[in-house]
Amino acid sequence: MDQAWMMGINLPMISDGQADLVLSRIMQMAVVIQIVMLIVGVLICCFGLKLVRVLSVFAGLVIGSGIGTGAALGLGFSGTMIPVTILLCTVVMAVFCCGVRKLGIFFVVLLHTTGIAASLLLPGIKDITQAMIVLGVSVFAALLMAVFAVIKPELVIVIITGISGGLSVGTAAAALLGITGNIWVGYGISAAAAFIGIWIQFMMQSRKIGKNERVYAERMKGQVSRESEVEKARRILEEEDEETEKPKSSKADRKSSNDDNDDDDDDDDITIITMS
Repeated sequence: MDQAWMMGINLPMISDGQADLVLSRIMQMAVVIQIVMLIVGVLICCFGLKLVRVLSVFAGLVIGSGIGTGAALGLGFSGTMIPVTILLCTVVMAVFCCGVRKLGIFFVVLLHTTGIAASLLLPGIKDITQAMIVLGVSVFAALLMAVFAVIKPELVIVIITGISGGLSVGTAAAALLGITGNIWVGYGISAAAAFIGIWIQFMMQSRKIGKNERVYAERMKGQVSRESEVEKARRILEEEDEETEKPKSSKADRKSSNDDNDDDDDDDDITIITMS
């Protein structure tokens, strides 16, 4: 029994052998995509905060392409103006998101939160109206989280990238293991991966903070030691000045005492002359 018949796919004008070959190639590509998805999910889950600049560039590419497409269609462009507009908006937005850190963080959290909400809420919904409502709620929640990420970037990025990467890991792992029929198994793998990734990111962030505090403490210690050395040098100079002033004062005292003695001798001479 061929694979096309088993999967319920009818490929007209293609023989059974060719259909099996096409489906095997598609399945191989799907496996490769799932492996890549698993690797990317692990990286985002465990190193999301470290890779925030790279994620900002990709977020800028996605947002820029969307803005470019909307601008091209809204302005009624045609021909080569459409891809040129899309490419220009994509490049400009990617550069802005890479250069302006808070802007990149805003769009990273916006996209990842939307993806998380959609992945958790959309499965099982068949009504298009409910899907649109869920999507609107997801975008609204993503906007709130993106605004909060601008205020507390490290905390929000660690949590959002941990959950987003965990969902990618769980989905890809379930597909590779062939257990996609039970959605709760995928959710369990996603939850475990998210917990581990968030813990790893918080540990790395705490080490970074501790390292910065040690560097700051050593810098302040060096500054205090330099200040103490300057104070010690100033005291030594003051003591040397006092020692140089003491001989001068003693010489002045001796000179004044000699002058007084001379005056006394003159007075005695005057007294003797008067008596004679």
